[in-house]
Amino acid sequence: MTSSKRGDDDARTEIIHDVDYPLDVPDASGSGTAAATGNAATTAFPAAGRTDYSQFSESGGYDMSAPLPFGEQPTTIAPGRNDEIGRRGTIDLGLFVLRLAVGILLAMRGLQKLAGLFGGPGIDGFTQTLADSGFDQARALAITGGAVELVAGVMLVVGLATPVAAAGLLGIVGLGIAVRLTGADPIPVLSDTARGLEPSILYAAALVTLLFAGPGRWSADRKWGWSHRPRFSGIVWLVIVLVLAGVLWYFLNGTNPLTSSADSPPVTAG
Repeated sequence: MTSSKRGDDDARTEIIHDVDYPLDVPDASGSGTAAATGNAATTAFPAAGRTDYSQFSESGGYDMSAPLPFGEQPTTIAPGRNDEIGRRGTIDLGLFVLRLAVGILLAMRGLQKLAGLFGGPGIDGFTQTLADSGFDQARALAITGGAVELVAGVMLVVGLATPVAAAGLLGIVGLGIAVRLTGADPIPVLSDTARGLEPSILYAAALVTLLFAGPGRWSADRKWGWSHRPRFSGIVWLVIVLVLAGVLWYFLNGTNPLTSSADSPPVTAG
């Protein structure tokens, strides 16, 4: 057991007082020393007794509702662009495969209408089809429709202006469905022997998916935020294409594909 005597305490106090603190401390101006300039204020050591401890609760810990006594309020650092689009797994690969398949097939359909390739009708045949369906300005519509399918299909494959390309193709596919519904022959939704509405419905679903999901990072649009995280662009372009297709159908065709009549072909299940 040890005991503490007054002499020991005095010795400890003398040792503390005899510590030789360095005097070569930069002053507030950053030049010279405090001893040489006579300026006792330094930037290295704060003056004692000026810290405000009122922000600390009596039970211990810091009161987070009060501002910090020594600086700015803590802030949340917004994640960077790489953090926002990171860890997407194989989503971008899946979107690329979808764009590739839909874009190539619809571009080939455009070549069928424009040049008669891949067993297509060509401009003359497609013009006759539109004229038989009740369209005015059938030849202009045939050229425009084939060009939109070809150009927008290539844009979809590349991932360039994807919302515009997908919306344009969706309008063409929608008009094609309306033409089939107002034709003279019965239209099966599912069929093993005749081309029904199933391919057009699948095209439309894939294009709507790209409108709402974006083209992904494997695209020319990857620098835009809506390429990997679209918000309202899909809804906006969907409304635009529906309005334009409806106006085009109303003024150049005039029939109602949703109204059944004695002359309208029935839609069957197969």
